[in-house]
Amino acid sequence: MTTTTNTALDRLRRLGLTLPPAAAPKYAYEATTRLGDLLFVSGQISRAGDGTVVTGTAGDSATVAEAVEAARICALNLLARIHASVGLDNVTQILKLNGYVASGPEFTDQPTVIDGASTLLRDVLGEAGRHARTALPAPVLPARALVEIEAIVAVRT
Repeated sequence: MTTTTNTALDRLRRLGLTLPPAAAPKYAYEATTRLGDLLFVSGQISRAGDGTVVTGTAGDSATVAEAVEAARICALNLLARIHASVGLDNVTQILKLNGYVASGPEFTDQPTVIDGASTLLRDVLGEAGRHARTALPAPVLPARALVEIEAIVAVRT
């Protein structure tokens, strides 16, 4: 009899995704901090696995589809940070996701962009990936990134 496992890493593989390396922060902060069963994950920009940053401004130099893909890249980086800190299978719930989209003044579709990250988190973590969320515009993000996300995560103690 063949058994199939359904861990977060298994779901990532089935989706054809791999976690990028979780590089050390360049500045004076921690990538994650933990207090009891809460893990706080610092902002993760749209830096692809090869180190290039997906840049642009939604509603100007970037389309909604490009911004959604940038949000998915951010979510992979977030998952990599969580995995490096506590392991993905120790996530009990993504509690809060804050998303920032570099946006032109007329662009108001930030929720659609951040849905790229939200959907990926649910696809990988299942019910534990459901979360409360904020999606905000930003005039510019670090490294001219198109998207940045941060999260508060409940984890097993």
